[in-house]
Amino acid sequence: MPTLSDHPRLRLAFLCLLYVGQGIPYGFVTVALAAHLAAGGATAASIGGVIAMAVLPWSFKWAWGPVVDSGRLAWFGRRRPWLIIAQAMMIATAAAIALVPETEISSLGWVLLLHNVFVGLQDVAVDALAVDQLEGRDRERASGMMYGSAYVGTFLGGAGLGIMTARFGLPAAIAAMTAAQAAILAVVLTVRERSAAAAASEGDHTTSHASLGPLAMLRVLLRAMIAPQALRAAVAAFLLKVLPASLTVLVMVSLIEKLGWSQDRYATVTGGAGVLLGLVAAVAAGFLAGRFGPRPTAIVASLALGAAWIAFGLAARWWDSTGVVFGYVAADTVCLAATSVALFSIFMRVASPAVAATQFTASMAIMNLATSFGSWLAGPLGEVIDTPTLFLVAGCVQPVLAALVPDRTAAPSSGPSPSTSQT
Repeated sequence: MPTLSDHPRLRLAFLCLLYVGQGIPYGFVTVALAAHLAAGGATAASIGGVIAMAVLPWSFKWAWGPVVDSGRLAWFGRRRPWLIIAQAMMIATAAAIALVPETEISSLGWVLLLHNVFVGLQDVAVDALAVDQLEGRDRERASGMMYGSAYVGTFLGGAGLGIMTARFGLPAAIAAMTAAQAAILAVVLTVRERSAAAAASEGDHTTSHASLGPLAMLRVLLRAMIAPQALRAAVAAFLLKVLPASLTVLVMVSLIEKLGWSQDRYATVTGGAGVLLGLVAAVAAGFLAGRFGPRPTAIVASLALGAAWIAFGLAARWWDSTGVVFGYVAADTVCLAATSVALFSIFMRVASPAVAATQFTASMAIMNLATSFGSWLAGPLGEVIDTPTLFLVAGCVQPVLAALVPDRTAAPSSGPSPSTSQT
């Protein structure tokens, strides 16, 4: 078997492929399935509830961190066993979605929640693997490419499965998603993390970390998370993700239920080429954050996003125009990608070396919690304020929230590092 530690290009391709696998379910739920439900007459509250349930497990994926960090099966590697388990369960739960009647929206939400429990486990194992094997500026460059790969998955799950749902039905799209996850599992089974000799050498470095146990590691994690810079980064990340999630749901309802867009049209415009711009933006943001710093990158991206939201809110009378909506989607995707990559870089830097992989995962979960909360919040917001006005308000608020992003990103050590690659 080829080893990831000995082949940098293979390692990067492997990490990116797994992020594609994470993006497919997200695109499927937020674009393909949401459009399908809206076309069937579902309300903004019920659609937002389904999306919130699907994203909710990502808010608690930090709980997998101590398990993934402390558990080890020698014959399969340190992270790879969890990747195998996660991918296998993603396949099983994806297939189970087809068994739920489309009219049972609540049951559908619970199955999607279970599916994303294992997508979250996969993400934890991937991020832990990245922290293990990436060093220095490679982390920031890889962060951009990995996050960009998630956009590829979102494109496939959103536009690809959305068009398939509109033309061939929801079961066909679910079957395609299941097959894609099975193909990714096949790749995971064909590689190793390290050679046998390197794995044996690594054992001495990982023993102190693994011997802590999940509960002891959790205590170390909590101390690291409330450190001033880490706490500030977490608050900023949460607030920066709430409004984008709410606006996504409200725009979808406006286009499909009020303006009469078809599922096919909505999936093509909102989950299509505009999303792929996120790939370019994410890769570019990785290099920009490395050169100019993550805080300036996040602030500039938020300023641009605020301006785009205001412009889109003022153009409400033209929302039925494909070009206007595409412009909004492109600007929204590019700016959010740059903001997210900058936050990724900050989370890696503020992480305590003793629990770097676990803390990074917990920090990422905070952004997922914000997305879940924002999706749920779409229903209440839509009842008290019209969508164009909300865009104007959000455009003014978002840049202010970016000022909370910390500018000093060095974190003190809070314990022994499990390996030199995590310092």
